[in-house]
Amino acid sequence: MAIVLMFNSMLESMIDTSLSGAVSEDDLTDFHKNVLEAGWLKEDSGAWVLRSLRGGYAGVESQFSDLIDYEASVNGRAIPDLDLDFADSRRVETLFRRGYSFAHCALFSLGRVPGAPSAVAYVTIGPTLFDENIVTGSVTFCATREGECPYIDDISDLSLSGVLLLDSDDCREPLSVA
Repeated sequence: MAIVLMFNSMLESMIDTSLSGAVSEDDLTDFHKNVLEAGWLKEDSGAWVLRSLRGGYAGVESQFSDLIDYEASVNGRAIPDLDLDFADSRRVETLFRRGYSFAHCALFSLGRVPGAPSAVAYVTIGPTLFDENIVTGSVTFCATREGECPYIDDISDLSLSGVLLLDSDDCREPLSVA
């Protein structure tokens, strides 16, 4: 089955989208490996969260209007980049590889949990608010529920960051190991 990834135009202008075919588990950071090892947790409310991210989250679920916003908040984290030079020409590519590998592996692992829902991952890469010359990235996850609006309705509407939308259906097979 061919995977058709959904990129917004900003991300398409930032990277060669065929790069996704070269991403492997070797692109995972140690932080992401630890998050994946801890696995997923279904909360009493029905929210699906990454166990280790939930442990470090200080927000309160009742402050959110729905489970999707809550999941996106708990499951959202920056792509580790402190080891990367801000001026490195490959910074965007490295951020993409790290974010995509984590998103794919997390959705793959969720698919192995009995009773787990389909989910989506949003990988974003773009300039920071404090300095548009510095590029950073993040990844977040939300379950998909019938009758509920997605976290981001249409990624093509976003222009401040590049966005990749990855669906559980795109992650039925594990990433390769380089």
